[in-house]
Amino acid sequence: MHKDFTNGFILNALNLPLITDLDSLSSNLGLSKKIIFHLSQLSVHYYNRVFIPKRNGTKREILIPSYPLKLIQKWILVEILEKINISNEAMAFKKGTERGIKKNAEAHKYSLYILQLDLENFFTNINRKRVFYIFKNLGYNNFISNILANLCTYNDYLPQGGVTSPYLSNLVCRKMDKRLKGLCGKMDVLYTRYADDLTFSCDNKNTLRKIRKKIEYIIEDEGFKVNRNKTRYSSPGSKKIVTGININDKKVKVNKYLKKTIRTLIQKSIITGDYGRNNEIRGYIAHVDYVEEGYKDKVINYIQRKANHYINDKPDLIEKFNNSKIYKDILSLTINK
Repeated sequence: MHKDFTNGFILNALNLPLITDLDSLSSNLGLSKKIIFHLSQLSVHYYNRVFIPKRNGTKREILIPSYPLKLIQKWILVEILEKINISNEAMAFKKGTERGIKKNAEAHKYSLYILQLDLENFFTNINRKRVFYIFKNLGYNNFISNILANLCTYNDYLPQGGVTSPYLSNLVCRKMDKRLKGLCGKMDVLYTRYADDLTFSCDNKNTLRKIRKKIEYIIEDEGFKVNRNKTRYSSPGSKKIVTGININDKKVKVNKYLKKTIRTLIQKSIITGDYGRNNEIRGYIAHVDYVEEGYKDKVINYIQRKANHYINDKPDLIEKFNNSKIYKDILSLTINK
């Protein structure tokens, strides 16, 4: 009969906090046992539900944890989850220059043919049981694994909006990533995954078509569902877009429409003296500069040209321009994806 025990050897080897009961969890979190247990048993009442419109006309449910639950989830993320390595194929939800949407797209820029699959209801298909076993396999006993799983889930699934949800999804997908990498390695196919967006590429069109059924079998065997409406093939003669980034002539670039939008917003701000959308502009520029290094300098030159052209002899607009701190905002841009 399997005994429920805390595997201190594994926890120490992974540099994870030794938690055996509510007392030790309370000590680590700096919160009372009563609060922790209450949140773990009634976590469903400590989320704020918001709905964000999607392009297809439906709405995406985002569950935002309350402040005390968010603090606990942040501690779990930093002190436990982020100390565990995710697969090399996982490109989302981890800081670092070797991951992100740009690196995800760059991995496939030399391939002639691309197959992209989307996982349906990605977060909600990751149930509490799978989260429980993440903590259990790290060495925590059943009781603590249950408490931690409860604190990270909502109504038996991983909530999109939870602090720990993105990293947990990567840990849950480690086995699937390993199996897909093994399959693809035998067929000279490249594989990366950005959250629920899976990309496969190679120089042989028939290889991708043959391997698709095996890929889908592994995905479904791992408890996920393929959204067949979003399956996409790209060939040399078609437009290649990977995680929202264009791949043209073996280079990664953002959509031209986004750059046009940025220029339009900047010009309108300068002409009207209304800089209320500066944060939005900064976000767009940061994204483009992240994908296309050096874009920020081009924008600064563009701003100078437009300012000289439109407001050089208008003192009131010059004052608003200077007070907007638009140069300072753009020069300080940083981004992590």
